[in-house]
Amino acid sequence: MPKFLRSFLAVTFLAAGALAYAGDIYYCPMHTYYTSDKPGNCPICGMKLVKRDAHPSDEHALQEHLAGTYAPVTLNTQQIKLLGIQTVPARREELVKTIRVPGYVSTYHEMYQVQDAYIQAYVTYVTTYRDYRRFQGTRRNWESHRQLQAKLHEAEDKLLRLGLSPYQIGKLQQVSWKTPWDQPGLQFFKEGVHYWVIAQVFEQDLGYVDAGQEVEIEIPAYAEKAKGTIMSVGAVLDPATRTVNALIELTGYKGELAGNMFVNVTVRSELGGSLVVPRSAVMDAGFIKVVYVQAKPGLFEPRQVETGALGDNGWAVRSGLKEGEQVVAEGNFLLDSESRLRAAAQGVQP
Repeated sequence: MPKFLRSFLAVTFLAAGALAYAGDIYYCPMHTYYTSDKPGNCPICGMKLVKRDAHPSDEHALQEHLAGTYAPVTLNTQQIKLLGIQTVPARREELVKTIRVPGYVSTYHEMYQVQDAYIQAYVTYVTTYRDYRRFQGTRRNWESHRQLQAKLHEAEDKLLRLGLSPYQIGKLQQVSWKTPWDQPGLQFFKEGVHYWVIAQVFEQDLGYVDAGQEVEIEIPAYAEKAKGTIMSVGAVLDPATRTVNALIELTGYKGELAGNMFVNVTVRSELGGSLVVPRSAVMDAGFIKVVYVQAKPGLFEPRQVETGALGDNGWAVRSGLKEGEQVVAEGNFLLDSESRLRAAAQGVQP
């Protein structure tokens, strides 16, 4: 038999053996890094090894992990009282999220300067581009045109960082060519409105902030509060602070504020109706979240759930629970420890 054919057959048999070997792998549900080619118990914790499928899905793996790590717990009335276990029903209600972010009072100069600089850069760029197209084919200085384009982008970036939206920037482009000195009205300059606040919204809170929301402004220097409305949310994230600016118009405030004065901004966001459980009811186990459901008096079962947003009134539950089911909200830490101990005890049984 030729040498290359013997080598090919050897590799083929080894690959087939490896595939057969990979189909009979047993692992510990608690220590998933420990594997064996034979059934038995984990030498670390003593739990019974579980056979791994050749191509297990993520959902199947999670179910095996839940079944091997947690066990139902049965308690009598006295034990429930000693552990301080309290249950509440899963309810469908409006999920509310309140965030509190820092901010400062913007000055007229800051608001005017960045908007006027953009208008001037836009008029100069568009006029130059129009003239360039008119004289296309003749020798022109293309470098100056590119420099004007860079200035326009720089001015637009400052507006986005300040907190203006692309729609508001588009309104600044409404310039009459016949009367270029007649510039469009600048944003946020209204009769009776003297102050604007720039709130610095953290990256993880961006989903709860939008234009049109009513906010509460706390002014620590004067121990006063004011109302405001979010006019726009910027489109550029500051890489140093991980925040985005939101422009807020103060309404009805009659006092005097100094430029760059520090304020606190409170935003209350309504996230819609959801199945909600208390925050304390959800046990975060890393890649899964578990709640304990009272299946019947004295019997508590671990249940894997998929959660949504975390609001002021608890977690939004997407799947794993039904409305009205009783979940453990107090004492679930001790209940979780008991559930894991019983699962481990069942695993070491022959």
